[in-house]
Amino acid sequence: MIKRIIFDLDNTLIMWKNSYTKALEETLKEYKILEDLDYFNSLIDLYDDKFDHYDKKLLLDFLNSNIKSKIDMSFLETFFNKFGYMSERNEEVIEVLDYLSKKYELVVLTNWFQAPQRERLKNADILKYFKEVIGGELYMKPSGDAFINACGKYKLNECIMIGDDYNKDILGASNAGLDVIYFNYKNKENVDNFREINKLSELERIL
Repeated sequence: MIKRIIFDLDNTLIMWKNSYTKALEETLKEYKILEDLDYFNSLIDLYDDKFDHYDKKLLLDFLNSNIKSKIDMSFLETFFNKFGYMSERNEEVIEVLDYLSKKYELVVLTNWFQAPQRERLKNADILKYFKEVIGGELYMKPSGDAFINACGKYKLNECIMIGDDYNKDILGASNAGLDVIYFNYKNKENVDNFREINKLSELERIL
């Protein structure tokens, strides 16, 4: 029996928009960093693939080793603060979470830092629905440890993972022993035939 639902955040609860890179663009401009925006953003994505957890000092050193200009910790703090506002209210998501929160305990599992992600959830008016927001400071998906940790006091068969990233969210959680629902809003190939939805509102029918 499912008791806890573990949600991915980006492109599941909050759909990513190109305008959200404005937080990074504004921070680069504020600190007079001339590095190309797309390149700088790609370095953050590369960090996600290269390391098994998020750490501010580790991220700072990694970025500094790959850019011409040098940044300090205040750069990251400014970026995180701006990034926290990069979300908006979505009535469909609110309706679904309001329904699910009456039946299950809800948590968020994200690979990014917890603090700015909490702010984004708050800005989108959905933070109140979640018991926990678990960031990537300890483990990152698709590590099995990330999903086991996200289960908290519950058994694996009492939890279900919902996310849009086939490898990180779905295969990672399935390999760890959790049930999964693939949020396949882009209608990609579902190679392993996992249970899937194309809209979050479909969760009201199946959970």
